Amino acid sequence: MAYESPSLPVYFKVKRVITQRIFDGTYPMDSKIPSEHELSKEFGAHRLTVRHALTLLAQEGFLKRFRKRGTFVAKKHEGFEEVGLHGFFDDLFYHVGKFKTKEVQICNRKPPQGVADLYGLDRNRDKIKIIKRVRYLGEIPAAFTINYLPLSIGSRIRKEDLYRMPLLQIFKEKLNIPLGEALQSIEASVADHEIAEALKVSPGTQILLMQRTFFTKQEKPFDFVQTFYRGDKIRYFVRFRYNEKNGDLLLTN
Repeated sequence: MAYESPSLPVYFKVKRVITQRIFDGTYPMDSKIPSEHELSKEFGAHRLTVRHALTLLAQEGFLKRFRKRGTFVAKKHEGFEEVGLHGFFDDLFYHVGKFKTKEVQICNRKPPQGVADLYGLDRNRDKIKIIKRVRYLGEIPAAFTINYLPLSIGSRIRKEDLYRMPLLQIFKEKLNIPLGEALQSIEASVADHEIAEALKVSPGTQILLMQRTFFTKQEKPFDFVQTFYRGDKIRYFVRFRYNEKNGDLLLTN
């Protein structure tokens, strides 16, 4: 399920919908998509807004635009997922909802020192719940995710639910956890043997590592997650606004 935020720019919403239609076959490869005018009416958006979305999709290789002929789906486009910074939780819900979980492992283990410190545990005595998932875009493994959870939360998660819905949705709808803030870091990494096997790449392949710590509204950490992405299957972007007053570029919502 896709969760949209009203704060997202209209062009971004239009772009997302068109991208999804390309991936799900609504707009088949090499087919002509509706005109700017038709899309403007459908989305209730200004024609220039729709044009901006189509231009970005053309730049990314999804569409080809021809004067007088119209806009067509490119004959070849590589599947990838894009993650942005517009209303953090809304984008995460949308993002993880596009992946399909096909492999799940759950176990109880002693936590790494950093996780033990996060939860206030004794790593030599206490245990946590570790959930490992391989998530696919189409038929290609695109993400290997490891969640480190307190037993009080992890023990309430059913394995079968992990195949049907994103873990964030389980937190919110099944466990009724009041989602608060999240901290995220992004860095380049390389695939070790476990990650390489999960993502069907060679050991040592460059990958993208995103680490997130989720907090409740009471500022209590309840999930630390590491997601290793294939570099050819995800694109990360941010949106900036130029501040004329001091000449800075500011991150916008």
